[in-house]
Amino acid sequence: MKLSIVVEEDRVLRLMQVILDPTTSPERIAAFTDYNSTDQIDFLGWLTSLRQEIPSIYPAHVELVTNEETFLLQLQQADIAIVESNVIGRDELMIAKNLKLIGNFGVLTNNIDLQACAARSIPVLTVRRRTNIAMAEHTLMLILSLAKRLPLINGLLTEDQLAKAGFSFKPYDSRHTAKANYGRIPDLRTLHGLKIGLLGLGEIGQEVAKLLKPFGMEVFYHKRQRLLASEEELLGVHYCSFNELFAQSEFLSVHIPFSDSTRGLVNHEALTRMPKGAYLINTSRAEIVDHDALVNVLASNHLAGAGCDVHYSEPTHTDEPLLQFPQMISTPHLGGASRMNGLMDAQNLLLQIQAQIQKW
Repeated sequence: MKLSIVVEEDRVLRLMQVILDPTTSPERIAAFTDYNSTDQIDFLGWLTSLRQEIPSIYPAHVELVTNEETFLLQLQQADIAIVESNVIGRDELMIAKNLKLIGNFGVLTNNIDLQACAARSIPVLTVRRRTNIAMAEHTLMLILSLAKRLPLINGLLTEDQLAKAGFSFKPYDSRHTAKANYGRIPDLRTLHGLKIGLLGLGEIGQEVAKLLKPFGMEVFYHKRQRLLASEEELLGVHYCSFNELFAQSEFLSVHIPFSDSTRGLVNHEALTRMPKGAYLINTSRAEIVDHDALVNVLASNHLAGAGCDVHYSEPTHTDEPLLQFPQMISTPHLGGASRMNGLMDAQNLLLQIQAQIQKW
């Protein structure tokens, strides 16, 4: 008998349907084959191999749900629920008579009542997502590149190259001093001791905080629900208000989800509240930052630069004003790459589920 699995739908978790449900449309399978082709050229072979490792799950009947009403309806007959943000509390468990296992696509379980699940002997499995780790690494790369002015200094080795970049070579008196930074590049930053603000501290934000800790930065954060003091201490972060976050951050990195309520949240007022010469990082969604406000603070040199992996049109239009700023680092929405990260995230969770089912 096929398992009934309810899955919180998003463009990532649709992969669960592709893996588990043989009735998935050929069109969707083809789309995922193409999507993963940059790093997994034999996606269909990967599917076959994984399915052989999870005989207790595949084939299954998978229902993708897009809203709470449908989720509650499908939960009534589900054997397994795979969620990322959908709430599973006591009320949900009351109607989930057949539910035997919950797979949480991440490590944060604020959306799940763990005590209620334990009372029902329902295991809650989690996965530390490689995609989130990659996003944090990409964020750190942008921070370091801006601090060290990498776009400017890359390849400035000869006198001609330095002159073209506006740095005429003039040697130091090496009888008395060293020759380091012979290009006389100013405004290079050392991260140690600088203040960085994280707007949002979910799965990715916490991965960023872990990477920043060894650099000796002072890490501040703002989110709707403050962490427990023990969690803040473990991550080495300090809570502050939204306004305080912008007012003190020499680097500010955006890690909140995009929604109608967060569209343009980082506006002109917020950006001009940042210290002059600060840097903005956005690897979340472009529209969280007001486009014109970002252009203005870069044009006025209020911000020393910005690093963005997400953009207002993708591919970006050739007349995009942000392209004119040499102090901006732009990458083509690839922070979570390689594609194998997403595939391995799904595989990790499904192998855990397989191992748990074998105990039933």
